[in-house]
Amino acid sequence: MKVAVLDYDLDSGEDEPGLDYLVEAAAQIDIELELIPLPEARAHRLVQNGELDGEAFPYEIPTRDSSHMIKIDVPIESSSLWIWVPHDQNCVNDPNQLSNFKPVGLNGIPYFDIFYQLSEMGFEKVSTPHIMVEMLRRGRADYFPATKRSIEFLLDETDQALIKPCFNEPFITITSYFYLNEKHHAIAELFQQELAEVVSLHPDDDDD
Repeated sequence: MKVAVLDYDLDSGEDEPGLDYLVEAAAQIDIELELIPLPEARAHRLVQNGELDGEAFPYEIPTRDSSHMIKIDVPIESSSLWIWVPHDQNCVNDPNQLSNFKPVGLNGIPYFDIFYQLSEMGFEKVSTPHIMVEMLRRGRADYFPATKRSIEFLLDETDQALIKPCFNEPFITITSYFYLNEKHHAIAELFQQELAEVVSLHPDDDDD
């Protein structure tokens, strides 16, 4: 079974225990997985079209179109997105005011769409986390969403010193799942049972 795995996200390069869970669950029902790293948008399209068998592990967001796909309803990872602004800038007083500010996000990562759609001031897209910080420093964007762990992992100390989180809690928490193409509906329920059992044997893998 050919499964797309995301080749880049805000925690790129870290260990992905979710993939181990997926491989273990598949082995329990005598399925061998071929993991294929792909950009998220392309992976999603290929699975929807039936050219690949599954997608691991996109985040469930309101804009996601999951037609022709079966969601394996076992949460794999939850990521809490904080709002990051320039260190010398005052924080937004109320999260509901974010619509009045311009976000910057990374190309090819769909969960930034949540913030693009929220903004009444437009948005910017760039190719690296470092450039996101530069956009804030130059005043070309007002904020970006990211987990605290990804900030520590992807930004050097110089970049980290230029930004700060706002509010006393994350703006939103999103959760990732595994999806199968609908042609595999016959094994979806069994796969879900096996994956739930494997995940239950491990501590929660949440990203603050």
